Amino acid sequence: MQHAAQRWDAIVVGGGPAGSSAARRLASGGARTLLLEKQRHPRYKPCGGGLPLHALTEIDTPIDDLFEGQVDTLEISHPSGRRFRKSHGGPFASLVMRDRLDARLLDAARDAGAQVHEGEPLRRLSATGAPGRAIAETALGRYEAPLLIGADGATGPTARAAGLDDAVPRSAAWELEIEAPPAALDHWAGVANIDVAYRPWGYGWVFPKQGRLSVGIVLPPGHGRRIRALTDAYAARLGLRGAPVHIARGHPVRYRRGTRRPVARGPLLLAGDAAGLADEFTAEGIHYALRSGRLAAEAALDGLGRDGATADAAARYLAAVNREIQPELDAARAISRMYYWCVSTWAALALRVSEWVDYLWRAFFRVMRGESTYARELSRAGLGLTRRLL
Repeated sequence: MQHAAQRWDAIVVGGGPAGSSAARRLASGGARTLLLEKQRHPRYKPCGGGLPLHALTEIDTPIDDLFEGQVDTLEISHPSGRRFRKSHGGPFASLVMRDRLDARLLDAARDAGAQVHEGEPLRRLSATGAPGRAIAETALGRYEAPLLIGADGATGPTARAAGLDDAVPRSAAWELEIEAPPAALDHWAGVANIDVAYRPWGYGWVFPKQGRLSVGIVLPPGHGRRIRALTDAYAARLGLRGAPVHIARGHPVRYRRGTRRPVARGPLLLAGDAAGLADEFTAEGIHYALRSGRLAAEAALDGLGRDGATADAAARYLAAVNREIQPELDAARAISRMYYWCVSTWAALALRVSEWVDYLWRAFFRVMRGESTYARELSRAGLGLTRRLL
C-alpha cells in the first residue's frame, strides 16, 4: 500500500553545483524546497577542479578558503614535445577539490531553508500524479511538487524520466589525482597544461593543487576504450610515472547543441550536466551548472502559486537557457571545432601559429575572467581571426 506523498513547492534532485544553486535560490525566495542527494557530502566528484573566475559571479557564499591555488598561465603542449606558454597579468581560474566545493554549496542551500536529504537516491520519478505535478520516490518516502529540477549529472535518472536523454552528444573524460613530487609541483605552480593533437579531437590537462596534480584527458564519443592508456602515457610524459595515484575515475560530459534541444518537459526541468550544459572548448561545466540552477529557480519562483505554473516555468526556463547560455555553448563549439581540427590536422603549423598569434589566448583569458564572452570574441574576431590562422 502506497503512503501519501509529502507535498513541496519544489523538489531538486542532485546536490552538485546546479542542484544546490537552485535549492538555495528557491528556498531564499520562499518556496518549500526539498533536495534529494544520493550520496553523503563530502564525496569525491570526478572533475579537474578548474573554476574559471567568471563562475564566481554565480556563487554568493564565501569559498576563498577552499582555493588550492590559482593559475595565470597556460602551457600548450604536444605529444611530440613541442610546448609554449601564454600568461595573463592576473589569475583566470582558481583550483578547488569538488568534494569540498560541493559540500559548501550544499550547506548554503540548507542554511537558506531547503530541506536536504543526503544518502537518499531517487528510485522512481513520474509526472502522472495530479495534472502538472511530479512525484519522486525513494526508499524512504514519496514526494510531490508542481515542479522538479533534475540536477543529477550526466548519468542521472531525471533526464531519462523526462524523455530528454535521447541522442545527446557526449565525450569521455578520465582523471587521475596524483601525489606529485616537489619538482613537478614547482614546475606547475600557477600553470595549467593543455595537451593537444588527439584525434579526432580532445585534449589532456594538468591542474596544480596542494600536494597533487589533477591529470586527465577528454575524448569524443566512441573513443573511451583507449582513454586510460592515453592518460597513462600522458602522465609518463609529464614525468609522473610511478607517482602515487590517489584516485582514478572516469565520467561522461554531455553537450547541448542548439536551441531546439529541450531542457524541460511538463513539471521537470534539467540543469547543469543533466541538461548537457558544458563548454565544448574546455569541457568545463561548473559555471553553466551554477547559472542554470539559478535560471531554473527563477523560472519556478515566477510561477509559484499561479494556475499553469508548471507549463509557464518550463517555457520560461527554456527561453532563459536559450538566451543566456546557449549562445555561449554554440560559440564554444565553433571555436572548439576550428582549433582542435587545426591542431589535429596540421599540428606543427597550428602550434606555431598558436604561439605567434596572441589573439586567441587574450580572448580566452578575457572569457575565463568574465571580461568578455565566447560569442562576443567570436563575433569580434570574424574573418580577421580566420585570416590570421590561415
